[in-house]
Amino acid sequence: MSAYARAISAEMLKLKRTLALWLAIGAPLAVVLLNVVVYSRTHELDAPGGSALTGFAQLNFTMWTIIVLPLYVALAAALIAATDHEGDHWAHLLALPVPRASIFTAKYVATGSLLALSQLAFVAGVVGASVLLAALRPALHGQTVPVGVVVARGLESGLAAGLIVAIQTWVSLRWRSVVVGLGLGIVAVLGLLGGVARVGLGTIAIYVYPWALAPTAMGRMWETHANRLPVALGGAVAGVLVAAAGSWWLARRDG
Repeated sequence: MSAYARAISAEMLKLKRTLALWLAIGAPLAVVLLNVVVYSRTHELDAPGGSALTGFAQLNFTMWTIIVLPLYVALAAALIAATDHEGDHWAHLLALPVPRASIFTAKYVATGSLLALSQLAFVAGVVGASVLLAALRPALHGQTVPVGVVVARGLESGLAAGLIVAIQTWVSLRWRSVVVGLGLGIVAVLGLLGGVARVGLGTIAIYVYPWALAPTAMGRMWETHANRLPVALGGAVAGVLVAAAGSWWLARRDG
């Protein structure tokens, strides 16, 4: 087993029974549960794309990709880095006879794995909740659950969020204070809501602002857009490149 594989395996073991792991499942399901409560009490059901269940999925994806996902990634990256910031475990880790870049690469992989788990939980939650609503609400009887669309948009928005993962992980590894990483996540979301969402729609801003990539890949989920896949792949590739550069820089800096 290579040094990188061993470092990643060790990092995965650290995640067992941690708050970061539980939040990867709890955060997306909390969003879905909140919207189930809202939709179960709504008398007038929006039906974008000809289906009120698609409207339910859109509501979940909008809240998740714009607000909760970026904040969750910021928190997950901060928690992963904090396991070694506390007690100054870096001195021990960096003294091990392995490439230092492998240690930092494992951190990026851990955060990315938590994102993948959260996306999986979110997609499963949206599909399951849609089936439940279709069974409980007479107005939704006979409507088709948009499983294919939900899965596709979940994959696309998850890939697009790769750049956020790389940025937040680098910040959390670079600075010991959890406040720095969380602060960046909050400021970035506020920038998305107060700046890009107001003046950037239809401009290049939604394609270059990292925190706008996941919402852009999700968009009006029932429509067909040629730019969805490029945005998703662009976020994923940029995330890998930033993570590689970040691992190299951190390894040299702590050398």
